Amino acid sequence: MTTAFLSQDVWPEMTTAVRATKTSCLAAVAYFGEGASKRLPLPSGSSLVVDASDHAVGCGQTCPAELESLLKHSVRIFSVPNLHARVFVVAKTAYVGSANVSKTSAEQLIEAVVRSTDPSVVRAARQFVKDNCLHELSPEVLKRLKAIYRPPQGGGGGKGSAKKTSNRPVLPRVLLAQLQLVDWSDREQQHHDEGLAVANKQRKHPRTWETDDFRQLGKCKYQRGDVIIQVTDEGHGKMLVAAPGNVIHVTPPLHEGSKIVSFVYLERPARKRRQLKAVAKSLGCAQKALRRDGVIQKLTFKKALLKAWGTTL
Repeated sequence: MTTAFLSQDVWPEMTTAVRATKTSCLAAVAYFGEGASKRLPLPSGSSLVVDASDHAVGCGQTCPAELESLLKHSVRIFSVPNLHARVFVVAKTAYVGSANVSKTSAEQLIEAVVRSTDPSVVRAARQFVKDNCLHELSPEVLKRLKAIYRPPQGGGGGKGSAKKTSNRPVLPRVLLAQLQLVDWSDREQQHHDEGLAVANKQRKHPRTWETDDFRQLGKCKYQRGDVIIQVTDEGHGKMLVAAPGNVIHVTPPLHEGSKIVSFVYLERPARKRRQLKAVAKSLGCAQKALRRDGVIQKLTFKKALLKAWGTTL
């Protein structure tokens, strides 16, 4: 059990440690700049939490192409817009300090990092990262972020005013969608297929993500950027809950007789749906809490639901 203070060759040591490990890693680091996927070459199965907000991406602090590179190697990417921590867990070692994953950090700035193999420190660092594995970024979300990315100007961490930080993670809207299996009319099927073609256009998904969709009756309350958890009544008392999905497309409303029909398309992790009863038990809540439709307002419940499909490391 050792603890050391590092102020020289911080990144050479951490990069070497990550390359040498045969186990998955955990990392929570505010900014992930150009070249970061080589500086922190996380192995398959790892989880990375970054600030991938529009602000951080637009001023070059976080580079979506670097995140995409890791995603293609089966690293799970999460975003917390008000993240300011730099915590890395590599095997049985924790690194906690000032270093972002960037060329500026590696080549220009004076950084300081504490390296510890103390089991209690490693355990606490691991739990900190897990607690922030909430909003998982899908390939389509990263594609949108790539379109707004601008390289940083000057030698600093990017232009833009400093942001106020909070110990509460900033999350997108998270909604529960109550669904039932129903037959669609021919017009509805055609409308669905046209929307699916738009959603899938020029997409490249890693094997760990899949496209899903559902029908919405009446005025559609969902929009791109939302995170939806589908609860489907399969009949005969079987209720299944799907992993959270990012909305990537919503069709224009279709007027079918007296009905208004839209289709919502999601990109979500390719994980098996779970029995509602089992999900409720794991969350310590009543099943009726998962049978509500619409926006989840309570932050603690929102975080618990997202963490139910978070990192399993």
